[in-house]
Amino acid sequence: MDRRHFLKLAGALPAAGFVPEVLAAQQPSAPRQPRQNPRKLVLVRLKGGNDALNTLIPWYDYDYYRKLRPRISMPDQVRNLEKYQLKNGGQQSLNPWLKDLMPWWDKGQLAWIQGVGYPNPILSHFESADIWETASFSTTNQGWLSHVLPGYKRDLHGIVLGGEELGALSGKDCYAICMKSPEVFLSQTNLVDPVQPNRRLNPALSHLTNIQSQVVSASNQLATKMGRPRPIGPWRARSEIGRQLESVAKMIVNGIDAPVYLVELDGFDTHANQLREQNHLLEYLGVALNAFAETMIRHGQWDNTLVLTYSEFGRRVEENRAGGTDHGAASLQLAMGGSVRGGLYGEKPNLRRLDNAGNLHMNIDFRQVYGTVAQRWFRQSNPWGQLGTLPFV
Repeated sequence: MDRRHFLKLAGALPAAGFVPEVLAAQQPSAPRQPRQNPRKLVLVRLKGGNDALNTLIPWYDYDYYRKLRPRISMPDQVRNLEKYQLKNGGQQSLNPWLKDLMPWWDKGQLAWIQGVGYPNPILSHFESADIWETASFSTTNQGWLSHVLPGYKRDLHGIVLGGEELGALSGKDCYAICMKSPEVFLSQTNLVDPVQPNRRLNPALSHLTNIQSQVVSASNQLATKMGRPRPIGPWRARSEIGRQLESVAKMIVNGIDAPVYLVELDGFDTHANQLREQNHLLEYLGVALNAFAETMIRHGQWDNTLVLTYSEFGRRVEENRAGGTDHGAASLQLAMGGSVRGGLYGEKPNLRRLDNAGNLHMNIDFRQVYGTVAQRWFRQSNPWGQLGTLPFV
């Protein structure tokens, strides 16, 4: 393909509704030789702002919880179902729709990180998501992983499934690609011919040839590893998040050398009909994560895999008139993996001590979680070291 046709393809992909893999790949500052790294991070974005109080049920103050949420609180009979109670969980229970995760809690391979956020929370989806993905309160296009991964690995840093934004994988020193699935990515990149980056071109054309070169490199790796893929075994998660995690499992099992995968489950902005909407989403999440964990165990990858959820904020403690909750603070994160030290981290939510807007107070800075991933998981320097780390890995 000549440059004119490449530009035409690059410009046409978004308009045609395709995920713009060609535009999403980013160039590291200098070409380097790849090396294998065993540890993987699978980020799961719960888009919209997941509600913590209906994810882990606060039996320690249940009557007050019911008073604040007469229509959307979890029913009292759940308290009597011992299989949902978190042992050593501070009188908290798992939402029954997350029942597929209960075995992982019992095995000590599931951690809940409570009250996660940042001072003076912003309750705009766009602005707060940007803060979470960059770990910065100023305008920047550098995702938080761009401060961690270049020292860990020298080539492909991450793959985004199902979305069109690199998010935490953005940045000039972070090489990442977006795709709907490996199969769709390969079918699209068959249209892109090999090309050598040319620094003598003007900056715009040089950038495009660099991208073209990266796309071809990534597609070559995928074609080699996934051309005749090793079967991953049974998979029962048929939701959209299930399909994304199935693609991640296939790539990990077949040796794709990317340390980070990013998937997304949308729909958590539950301003109305929250009880039904959130429960269904949590069921999709639980079934998909269980299938993923079982597959990683089956192929000997679980000890080297860390799953971490995040959401741009939490929800208001008191329900609204539409049977939902408005934007709030103090998010809840899940960490899961064969090397995870299961348990509860952070203070349990105090329903009687709220801020002036009626929101829970944060007690863990989200950058402590990121610093833990950097320092304790990837064994890299911690850009947020002054905040400390958490011992969930």
